[in-house]
Amino acid sequence: MDSFARPAGRLAPALLLAAGLAGCNGSTAQLAYASAKPYSPEWCEAAKTIATENYSGSHLFAVGRCHEVGVAGFPKEENLYVFYYTQSARWGNLQGGEALARLGQPVPANDLELAWQDRQAARRNTETLAAAIRGPNPPRRNPWPAQPVMNAQRPSPPLVNFPSRSFTQTQSSTSTSTRTVCNNGVCTTTNQ
Repeated sequence: MDSFARPAGRLAPALLLAAGLAGCNGSTAQLAYASAKPYSPEWCEAAKTIATENYSGSHLFAVGRCHEVGVAGFPKEENLYVFYYTQSARWGNLQGGEALARLGQPVPANDLELAWQDRQAARRNTETLAAAIRGPNPPRRNPWPAQPVMNAQRPSPPLVNFPSRSFTQTQSSTSTSTRTVCNNGVCTTTNQ
């Protein structure tokens, strides 16, 4: 059993390293972009790698800025940085649009915003077509109308017979010998 444990113990670091390197192709550019000094050749190369892999507007702007500044390995040509700024603005990066405006170039529309607007218009068209196919909806009966309905017959109150109550009220007086008896609201006085 010992012989099986030793090779696995030696291979574990090598396997971890191989697995890490296999999955780190994109993350090495991210790491270089995060750790290098801005607008250094390493930083610009990392930004270009990320921009071409992910089409990120901020990274496209960074590549355009590297061309505009003239970082080593990035020729300072106006058509290149205008191209990267235009792509950056089309991907929704505000800095790309500001750079184009600063250079006197036309600022393109944000393609992501336009695509979203196209999807919304298509959804509205689909809903309109579906409503046209369904036909007109019958009027809904509102359970709580805003105005009372005219000519409505009100139900008559229920006919309920309440039992009549009778009571007797007796008043006595000690000074006289009369007695008053009230029965259902009718009082009679009798002498005693």
